[in-house]
Parts: sequence; structure tokens; C-alpha cells
Amino acid sequence: MKKYCLLGFIIIGIVMISCNNDDDNKENENLSSTSVLVGKWGQTSFRQNGELMNITDCEKRSTIEFTSDSYTEIGYAPVNTDCQIDFEITGTWTEEGDKLTLNYVFEGKTTIDIAMFTITDDVLTIMYNDEGAITTFDYQKL
Repeated sequence: MKKYCLLGFIIIGIVMISCNNDDDNKENENLSSTSVLVGKWGQTSFRQNGELMNITDCEKRSTIEFTSDSYTEIGYAPVNTDCQIDFEITGTWTEEGDKLTLNYVFEGKTTIDIAMFTITDDVLTIMYNDEGAITTFDYQKL
């Protein structure tokens, strides 16, 4: 009888330890996903409905930077012979799986953009569906 009780306690202990480790691994997966997105990224390309668009060296200076609770996007554009900041957006962001939600105010209007994103090696790809037009931006980790 003592052997069965001891065996029962051992099995219960193993099950409890197993469940606890699974929960810890899920938390670590979420943290690592977010930590990969956090940082500064420089734009490398732009596609409209899958077609690669020409962007200038000036436009390639555009960046998006994620911190733990906010983000800043700075877009550059050529003006005559100069390269100047075209826009600067600061807002908040959330991540759920491969869905990225950006909340910001632009030209006095509160905007929420929902995009899909992937990170492969050091390349961040953000894809927006704008009324059926698929716009994709690629960024390199800086």
C-alpha cells in the first residue's frame, strides 16, 4: 500500500512540474517575439500589390523604431535637390501573433492601422491592406 501511495505522489509531482514548465515556455515565446520587433529599422523596399516600386536613396533613409510601449516612424522624401523629412509619426503599438496594430494621430486625425508582419533574419516586413490594395514595406534592422 505504501508503494502505491508513494508512486501516486511521484506521478502527481511530475504532472505538476510538467504543466508549470509549459506555461513558462509560452511566456518566454511571447517575450522573445516582442523583443525581436523592438529596435530601429531602416526601409529597404516598397511594394504595391506585389510590384516592386522604385524608391530613392533619400526615401531609403526612412525608419521605424519600436520601443516597449511606443513607436516612431520617420519618412524622408526628395525635395528639389535636398533630402528632407516628409513626415514623423509617433504612437503606440500592440502585437498579437503576426498582427501589428499601430495607433497614432496624423494631421489631426486619430488613426489605427492594422497590418500583418513577419521577421526573417534581420528583415521586418509589414503588409497593409488598404481597401484591397496590398502595400508592403521591408525594413532592415539597424
